[in-house]
Amino acid sequence: MTGYGMGMAGNFKVETRSSNHRNLYVQINVPSYLYYYEPEIRNLVKETFHRGRIEIYTSKSEEDNIKLKINKSLAREYYSALVSLKDELSISEDVGINILALQKDIFSPEEPEVEISAFRKALENALEELKKTRVQEGRNLIDDISKRLNFLKEYLTRVEDGRKEFLANTTKTLAEKLKTLLGNTQIDDTRIIQEAAILAERSDITEEIVRIKSHLNHAKDILGNSDIIGKKLDFLAQELHREVNTISSKANSAEISTLIVEMKNELEKIREQTQNLQ
Repeated sequence: MTGYGMGMAGNFKVETRSSNHRNLYVQINVPSYLYYYEPEIRNLVKETFHRGRIEIYTSKSEEDNIKLKINKSLAREYYSALVSLKDELSISEDVGINILALQKDIFSPEEPEVEISAFRKALENALEELKKTRVQEGRNLIDDISKRLNFLKEYLTRVEDGRKEFLANTTKTLAEKLKTLLGNTQIDDTRIIQEAAILAERSDITEEIVRIKSHLNHAKDILGNSDIIGKKLDFLAQELHREVNTISSKANSAEISTLIVEMKNELEKIREQTQNLQ
């Protein structure tokens, strides 16, 4: 699920971005003086989100002055070594500050004082704003999934009707096929009824229809009652797909086969959408 949030407190600015991910993945990009607080940052994210790629960016206001620390002991060592080398090589040029300034490891930025309470506040504000944008997108996704569940229910009703029509015509269809094959040969009606019963049993999809109805009702309940719904709906979509595939393998009706294709298409779209939900 995508989203963006920004929070400011003290001289801290925290930005958060969210993109789709099957699980929760937290990427933290903060200055070195905040490395120590990375575990706390992760915990704050996990308290709010359970799915998605969450990126955290932190900076301090540009008005902060950068201060340098000077390693005077190292500078003296450099100077002594350079003077010794100058004498040994009989170099006339003096060792001056310009040469020492080139030794970058003498200088290092001074770690600024961290106002951790201000940083926490900025992070919490950014995460709260990110949550709001994700909630709005989530509502739109839930509306879309709900519509597709209704489509599935309609298709299933038509599959059930087609199944009843198929069973009602099985004996007649079988008798006509046998008559075409055998011509005027006398056909035992009892045998036709038995074969029709066997054919009906092999293509019976009653259990699959019952389970699909149950899964669809469960999915509706999840959409209405649960905060963390992505993985639950993803699992149900897999179960629905399994039942629909079973119907596809059993169905001996062109009409039902066409409806099954439409159901698979809707299920694929639902599975894509559930990847974006928490």
